[in-house]
Amino acid sequence: MNTTTRIRPRTVTFAGILQLLFALSFLIVPVIGLIYGADVQAAAEAELVRQGLTPAILAQNNLHFDEGGYALVIPVSTAVIAVILAWLNLAGRRVGRILTLIIQPLFLALDVFILTSQATQVQFLQSVLGPGANAQAVIEAAYGVYPGWLLTVTDGRLFVTIAASVAIIVLLILPSARTYFRK
Repeated sequence: MNTTTRIRPRTVTFAGILQLLFALSFLIVPVIGLIYGADVQAAAEAELVRQGLTPAILAQNNLHFDEGGYALVIPVSTAVIAVILAWLNLAGRRVGRILTLIIQPLFLALDVFILTSQATQVQFLQSVLGPGANAQAVIEAAYGVYPGWLLTVTDGRLFVTIAASVAIIVLLILPSARTYFRK
């Protein structure tokens, strides 16, 4: 009976660890959003009232500053998928590597979309509120409710998830990973 044990290369171990960090980083903002969401929404609505606008304009345009419902689906689903992929890769399952090489670029695209949407959120809200409103003030009022360290964490999260996605892909296409998953 052959009891040869495969030794997982460091490249695969590191990729799996990065996938777990990636998953964790996708959960930070939703958790903080659940804690502060109602206050954030109230602050945005109060700023709209201060500007003489009706807070209903947000609901009419399906805009929410609180984290809940569908706003949780994408980050939680992303984290769960990343954990499953990490587990498969760390367990040496070929399907994990294949799925990672398909899904991780999609996660990278998701991060680029998030980065783009954050960069254009003031302009988008301004287009919804109209020329007489101050969208920047609404966003500042809403985000001012969050703890001061959150902006640093969210910026770091974006950097970590983008860098991790690239690193995971590179690590899993290296010869040591290919050889490991071939056996």
